[in-house]
Amino acid sequence: MSAINTSQLWAPVEPVTRKAFGLGAKSIKKVFPRIFDVAKGQEAVRHAYELGGPGQLVRKTEGANISALTIRQGAVKTWLYEVYAGRIELTWELARDCKVREIKKAASTLGRSLELTKEYVAALFLDRAFNSSYPATPDGKELCATDHTIVGTQTSDGSNELSTPAALSETSLEDVYTALMSFKAADGMIASVMPKKLIVPAALGHTAKKLNRAGNQLGSANNDPKVVGDDLEVVVNPYLSSTTRWFVKTDWSEGGLFFESDVDGEFMEDNVMTNLNKAYIAISRYRVGCDDWRDIFGVAAS
Repeated sequence: MSAINTSQLWAPVEPVTRKAFGLGAKSIKKVFPRIFDVAKGQEAVRHAYELGGPGQLVRKTEGANISALTIRQGAVKTWLYEVYAGRIELTWELARDCKVREIKKAASTLGRSLELTKEYVAALFLDRAFNSSYPATPDGKELCATDHTIVGTQTSDGSNELSTPAALSETSLEDVYTALMSFKAADGMIASVMPKKLIVPAALGHTAKKLNRAGNQLGSANNDPKVVGDDLEVVVNPYLSSTTRWFVKTDWSEGGLFFESDVDGEFMEDNVMTNLNKAYIAISRYRVGCDDWRDIFGVAAS
């Protein structure tokens, strides 16, 4: 009879850790899929660029030639996958002593870390939305800016943030609604969009939910009807670092915030033969970005 090797010793433990890992991963209430378009990646490098159409057509008089129009291509933005991984090691003695509770806890925390990392990475992308050190869109600007490039007209007057940041209120939300109505598309013409979701940190959750209710204006004794907010889905994101900044996601249909996975999450094992330990590994590979800044409107309130 051959001697029992470490592979056989750890065999009863692996199903326990795998199940605990899965339970830990499932215990996380996911927020980022409500903000980002989540999809499976199809290619190693993701590319995005804008085509600026010709704008308005030119009135043609009888007998005159049709005016020649121009289509311009904007700069190309690329995104690569990034790998996020971690491991825990369990000792040979732990398996021998059958300390199942400790094994389950360790694996569960690894699964929890895998899913929470996605939340923090996605939130960090929004945390950097107003930081010019982190260009996020094909025009080389930060995610939310007042000077995005309009490809068709070669101007820098595309804006997806309030020029004067204001705390979340009925008035500031009205200002955002007005700004969205004058959004410019890549051809320089008006691309009126509508708000879909109000994204706020935990500190603004109650305010956002009050604004989301139909009825009269908040805090007013005049019984004037409220005209904004009740058509929005409120998304409270506790992973956002700022307690004052807030965002509105629009109904822009030509691309926007994305979370694209190559490896959504894998649980692997490895034997460390020098000390008889067992290593359990969680690994994921994904990328976060934005194809088009018109998908999001930000307010950098302080």
